[in-house]
Amino acid sequence: MNQLKDIKPIVAISDNSLVYLLIIVFIAILIAIFFYWKTSTSRRNDKRKIAAQKLQNLDFSDSKKTAYSFKKYAEYLCNHDNKDQLKQINQALMQYKYKKQVAELDPVLIEKIKDFINAEL
Repeated sequence: MNQLKDIKPIVAISDNSLVYLLIIVFIAILIAIFFYWKTSTSRRNDKRKIAAQKLQNLDFSDSKKTAYSFKKYAEYLCNHDNKDQLKQINQALMQYKYKKQVAELDPVLIEKIKDFINAEL
């Protein structure tokens, strides 16, 4: 045994590879979240622009189609300030939905719809 003096004891080597891996994964997750947020925000704005364009091009001669289209696209332009106005217009439009034959739109209702659309643009 006296001849084996050249064998050294086990030395602890600092290994930070796990820390580096976790930092890289964390940064990758942050980048993925950032890109998802950017794309969803632009997509949301695109839907809003498309809805505004569709609402501006509403054909008020076909009351049934107008009622359905307004309900569909006005949801995108709705915010906290005009939620009550949208609810009132949708209630007034209920008589033009779910029926085979419907009357022409009331001129007062047409003006309310136009005011709602113009207020949001």
